[in-house]
Amino acid sequence: MRAAAPGALLVLIMAQPNMATGMMPYYRHAWTLAPLLITVIFAAYLFALTPALALVGTPPTRRGWWWRIGMGSGFGIAADVAMAVAHSPWPVVAARICAGLSVGLVTGSLAGLILEHKGERGRTALAVATVLGSALGTIAAAVVAQYLPAPGATVYMGHAILLAVTAMAVLSDRAARPAIAGRAAAAPETAEPRIAGYLSGIAAWVSAGLVVALLPSYGAELLGTKNLALLALPVTLYLVSAWLAQRLIAPTGLAAEPVAAQWIIIAGVALAAAVSWLPSPALLLCGGAVAGFGQGIAYRSGLRIVSAATPPDQHARAAARFAGVAYACAAVATVGFGAIATVASMRDAVLAAAVVLVLVATTTAVVRRRATARATDSVPTPQISTTA
Repeated sequence: MRAAAPGALLVLIMAQPNMATGMMPYYRHAWTLAPLLITVIFAAYLFALTPALALVGTPPTRRGWWWRIGMGSGFGIAADVAMAVAHSPWPVVAARICAGLSVGLVTGSLAGLILEHKGERGRTALAVATVLGSALGTIAAAVVAQYLPAPGATVYMGHAILLAVTAMAVLSDRAARPAIAGRAAAAPETAEPRIAGYLSGIAAWVSAGLVVALLPSYGAELLGTKNLALLALPVTLYLVSAWLAQRLIAPTGLAAEPVAAQWIIIAGVALAAAVSWLPSPALLLCGGAVAGFGQGIAYRSGLRIVSAATPPDQHARAAARFAGVAYACAAVATVGFGAIATVASMRDAVLAAAVVLVLVATTTAVVRRRATARATDSVPTPQISTTA
């Protein structure tokens, strides 16, 4: 039971910021939220997560795990309480900031703990726990809010209790586990320019910002439904599809992977945009699934490129830097999409996101082409001997 506690805690930590996603159509109706305010609520999480992850999220030693896990869990519980008592948007913004601090503080330490417990199998466990928490948080909150009483409080108080119990179980067992045998797989070699990796990560998270912050409200507006469980499904499919893509498609399994992945995201966003003209839940679900498939590949591809030339002992810092850049750009872009949706319409916001993603994909292609040309020019031309 205790061996499973770190993974269970990571699931709960990742679920917390995603519960608001499943309930956003409820909040939008109850508080008459403008799309801009919805995206500000979403971006508050990323603006808190980015510095927390970069400044204190990577513990240098095992000793630093425990206070981060304890404090991060405390911030998660505070986020639950703030959401449960909220009767206006501003406590929700404070809750989102607490959620960002929680995820930023806890993720690195729990990753170390899970890897210590499970060895190389822990990398798969990390991916599963992260996506499972995000997906469960989204759909469970929507189902509870749809079918149980006190929709704004029940799910958060239940989550706070589970989080507190699980965090105590993790913190009560600090004994070091013997290292599990197994060699780490070497990162595949890549000659990709590092900027292409950052652009791929930015595209992945800009799409995530669009889907998570606006797609449920977009669906509610276009499909004429208030069923929270149905409106949460595109986001859930997006998250699950992102994880499946990383499991099913081998690294470098796609030609020009960073660019190809971005065009898959754009195809998914285009399908979602088409709901404006062809209102269909199936089309919206398909758009979420396709965009998620591209997102999973794009984020993995970007991280692989950025960390390829980094020494193994610096991989955590490189990953934190990569995530920070992607999150910050996603936060700014998402607020921009919210402003467009407020001034114009949800459809215009989705179309603007598609334009931004096309520009990023085009820039990535140009950067890669120039890097390839430079690499070709730098290869010395073999000299043909004229002597016998």
